[in-house]
Amino acid sequence: MDNKLKVFIVDDDPILLEVLGAVLEADFDREFFGSGEDCLARIAECKPDIVILDLTLPGISGFEVCQRLKEDWDTQDIPILFVSASDDIDTRLQCYEAGGEDFITKPFDPDELLRKVKVAARILGEKRNLHEQAGYAQRTAMSAMVSMGELGVVLQFLSKSFACGTSEELAVALLDSMRQYDLNAAVQLRMDDRSQSFSENGHDLPLEVSVLNHVRHSGRIFQFKTRCVFNYGHVTLLVNNMPLDDPDRCGRIRDNGALLAEGADARMRAIEAEELARHRRAGIEAALPRVQSTLDSVQANYRRNSMELTEIMIEFQEALGRSMMSLGLTESQEESMTTLAADYMQRMVASQDASLQTIGQLQELAQSLAQVLRR
Repeated sequence: MDNKLKVFIVDDDPILLEVLGAVLEADFDREFFGSGEDCLARIAECKPDIVILDLTLPGISGFEVCQRLKEDWDTQDIPILFVSASDDIDTRLQCYEAGGEDFITKPFDPDELLRKVKVAARILGEKRNLHEQAGYAQRTAMSAMVSMGELGVVLQFLSKSFACGTSEELAVALLDSMRQYDLNAAVQLRMDDRSQSFSENGHDLPLEVSVLNHVRHSGRIFQFKTRCVFNYGHVTLLVNNMPLDDPDRCGRIRDNGALLAEGADARMRAIEAEELARHRRAGIEAALPRVQSTLDSVQANYRRNSMELTEIMIEFQEALGRSMMSLGLTESQEESMTTLAADYMQRMVASQDASLQTIGQLQELAQSLAQVLRR
């Protein structure tokens, strides 16, 4: 393949055109023009890499040709090398103001001419490389901006998810995030043995539920044709319209979809824990009045039994005293019997006191639970 740069040579002197062409023949692809009008007409069809331009031309001058090329967006980067027999400062300033890159004085040295054209070619190559790098940097920056915008959707969802107290609220927030990606999606959220399915079409649609039940066992991330599935614990997210014509965007959707599904799963676990805590609290709140009522009943029974037991002990002491008078016991025997009876009665009283202390502790525990529930 011919990789030579194309050089347009513009001069009204045929001999000079021939000389210029001969100097550049080995290194460049050349085209020759006798006027500025012919050169501009050809540039409209085929853009050169470099233009060697005589200042004094029939018709429009070399200055005007240069100005027109520099004012045009498509041709403003073409290097212009002026050729002139005038070597005064005013001429050089005019060439500079017109936008020229270099100046060659007639008569010229062929080696100098070739060197200047090669320098212009090198500068042109560097400029093109810079443009390519700038274009790549711009594309990279745009891609980064798009990625940041898409990541912002994920961050926004994570922020919203903290306020979601139910699986339905979480599903609405997740589907809203997918809409921001221009994606049609369905989601199944699971808690204990229950599952709920949501999409733009409705809630728990039979066919949609059957599809989600099937794909929930397809692996963490699974793509088939235009559909992509994300499975994370309590969550199955199904995207129905993956943009297969844009591989980069598909990759970003897989990354962000995984983050969304993982975030939704974390929130579902928190909702499950919160619901379990609510159920336990409700159970304690329901049981606490019964506990307090039972304790009150036990305390009342204890007091009644204590009174009855006290009366029995008094009756026992009286009966024991009467019995001793008829049994014919010695004084020491009577004293032993009385001491033994008193010891057992004290033990009974101590047992009653311990029972009363246990009841008091249970009441304090019930009051502590009630205070916790009121916070």
